[in-house]
Amino acid sequence: METETINSLLPATITLIVTSLFGLLVGILTEKFKNRLRIITYEIYTQNLKPNLSKNLIGNLKISLNEREIDSLRTAYVEFENKNNVDLENIAIRFNISQGAVFQGSEGYVKNRLSWLNWTEQHNEIFQNVLSKYNALPTDENGVKQIPDNLQNLINYVNQNQEYLIPVFNRNDTAHFNFLFEDPLDGSTAILYTSINHKSVRLERKVDDDKVAKKNLWTAIGIGIALVVIILAILSLNYPEQKSLIIVSGVVGFSYSIVGYLILGIYKRIRDYFK
Repeated sequence: METETINSLLPATITLIVTSLFGLLVGILTEKFKNRLRIITYEIYTQNLKPNLSKNLIGNLKISLNEREIDSLRTAYVEFENKNNVDLENIAIRFNISQGAVFQGSEGYVKNRLSWLNWTEQHNEIFQNVLSKYNALPTDENGVKQIPDNLQNLINYVNQNQEYLIPVFNRNDTAHFNFLFEDPLDGSTAILYTSINHKSVRLERKVDDDKVAKKNLWTAIGIGIALVVIILAILSLNYPEQKSLIIVSGVVGFSYSIVGYLILGIYKRIRDYFK
């Protein structure tokens, strides 16, 4: 009787193993498919150059730029990282700030190659076109240029937008940008945004790797538990007299998710090693 019971549960046990391996294979293929969409992670750090001083402190702190006093000047540092297992080419990254704010300076470089980055050709043409139109405007008797509305709109655009080109962005490399910009005159705080428009490439805010690892662990365990529960329910309906052995098989099945996660971790380490 005991042998018959084991023989009757053997196909179910094999099914559990095959199903778990299939789930692991689906997870690996899903990750492989996700990697087809290249992800560039980024982080933005900003700092106000004019700190808020207590009235009890003696003296006033002022910021001037080109002999013009500025109420609020901010710096921003932006870091991009290519964590993909492929090199990327001709990545155009756009930066823009809140309406009313003004870019006062910027620079960008790729760390590993220590090469400086330039604006895209399109953005440089727009900037030079606006600059030539502004310089061509006549001045009145007070030395003031009367700027037409259409030109003012273009000036606002170049003051609030910049676009850099990364010709080659190697795997595991980082690109760094520094910005200096003036807050709007209404006293609001300018916000720096970044975006990208490139085929099969997407920007994502950088996240903590430990949090991602924990999320992957619980996802793997959840998938394993769901598969085992479904299979146990099917077995209980087909073999009600063997419920005790089915429960034991279920406990073994729960361990498959942990084994699957360990195998997935080994796979990731091997993949990262051969990147």
